[in-house]
Amino acid sequence: MAHPQSTLADIVDRTAHDGLDGFWVHVDVDVLDPDHMPAVDSPDPGGISPALLSEALDALWPRAVGMTVGILDPDLDPAGQYAVQVATIILEAVTTDSEQAAEPI
Repeated sequence: MAHPQSTLADIVDRTAHDGLDGFWVHVDVDVLDPDHMPAVDSPDPGGISPALLSEALDALWPRAVGMTVGILDPDLDPAGQYAVQVATIILEAVTTDSEQAAEPI
């Protein structure tokens, strides 16, 4: 099985060439380890950390043309803490430092 860091490096390499007009990022939050994200319909141990998801989105977003996010189950997140975690990761990936400073969550 490939290591998440090497997989990320491979994806970044494949999306970094000039001939690519853009690509769409799709994130199923069940990619996160259930220790970090239990509010999904099919939690599976061995997922990545929120920090690695953040790193991946930071690396991919500048060349992406859009993003969808799925699998977060609001019934399993009654307080909304996991939705906030996912929203924060995405917001940090898609905004610049100056935009984040101007519009805090």
